Amino acid sequence: MLGDVCMEGDGWRIVLPENPLSAPRVEIDIKYAQNSPMNDRALLAEAVETAKALMKSVKARRFADWPRRAMKPDAEGKVRHPFLEMEEASLWYCLHCNAEISGPQIAGNHWHCPGCGASPINIFPEAFWLGPNEQKSAPVQARGEGQDIEPIVSIVDPRPKLDLNKDQVTHLIRSALFEDATNASERMGASLAEIWVDDDLDVVVSFEDHYWPEEKEPTAAIEVAAVLGIEMELEVMWSDTLFAWPGLGTVTQSTAEYTRMMLDAYRSNGIVEERYGNQ
Repeated sequence: MLGDVCMEGDGWRIVLPENPLSAPRVEIDIKYAQNSPMNDRALLAEAVETAKALMKSVKARRFADWPRRAMKPDAEGKVRHPFLEMEEASLWYCLHCNAEISGPQIAGNHWHCPGCGASPINIFPEAFWLGPNEQKSAPVQARGEGQDIEPIVSIVDPRPKLDLNKDQVTHLIRSALFEDATNASERMGASLAEIWVDDDLDVVVSFEDHYWPEEKEPTAAIEVAAVLGIEMELEVMWSDTLFAWPGLGTVTQSTAEYTRMMLDAYRSNGIVEERYGNQ
């Protein structure tokens, strides 16, 4: 989150979440797993304390923009929400876990839910999302005050990892289709092509017959599929054209020139609503 504090060294990283009840996260590069200074508990504790000192200055800047009553309950336990203008209450409710939270509890936890850690934007003075027949909110079960929160230490591999998904495959195939297109009409066909990717990442590409020649093989897209080690099937679909005379786009590579020719054709042989800046 935006209020997290991050410290880094050679082969290690400490993240201190802005939620005061969240454990510090310590990530050690797998290459340094055996000799990382973070393996020394005393040094780790010192580094975490340094991060906590930085967190105090971060919170001071953030709290400076909050209403004073957001952090100072009155005699009745009422506090003011830092973001919801003029909303004051002694009991608050978490949208994520439905917990009921007292004013002193939510203020003391810097407006994060003490139960699930939800951020201030998920805290409301009423549980408006609960229907009349749904179970009412129960008081939050929070960690006792003064309990130490042990850092969570993990060994990580920071190298970029590619776990190819359907969306990535779709973008690669469509990009290749634009590479295959040799004129404005075929680029329109590349844009209109429907691309389905199954769970095995195999692809079906369905071309709109008015804009992509049925006999034309998308060689770049086929090559991309081969590089990815996936299968690709080609289909043709029939639908209404975006514009009349779709063949006009086959005589130019310029989309602007195609647009001018298309408008001229409509003006000469059809009807066009004149809504354009340049006639």
